[in-house]
Amino acid sequence: MPKTILIAASDPNITYLLKRYAEASGFETVRAGQNKELQQLAKRLLPDLIVLEIEIPEEPARQVLLQLKSDPITALIPVVVYSCYDEVTCSPADGAASTLQKSAMYGDFLAALEQAGVQPG
Repeated sequence: MPKTILIAASDPNITYLLKRYAEASGFETVRAGQNKELQQLAKRLLPDLIVLEIEIPEEPARQVLLQLKSDPITALIPVVVYSCYDEVTCSPADGAASTLQKSAMYGDFLAALEQAGVQPG
């Protein structure tokens, strides 16, 4: 069974880029909204990884991360935070397995996978 990455990004260009990287690494991808839709899909699909775009540290997407990590069904799914911030916007204490800076290249994506403990498909 192919590995799956759930991508939650508001910008279609970012979604497209992350989808290309994931598929080049052997993953199937599913796009999700960033709030309840993400939580529902994560519970239903149990993906191997979630990539969550967070634009502003205080925005609802950060709360979604905390909710994913507090739910016993989704708590063990690694989450890579995709952000434009230079500083880390979410720490392991928040449940982020890794961070990926916007304008990431394919090598950066692979490094984030490795840091999150997910092997390419």
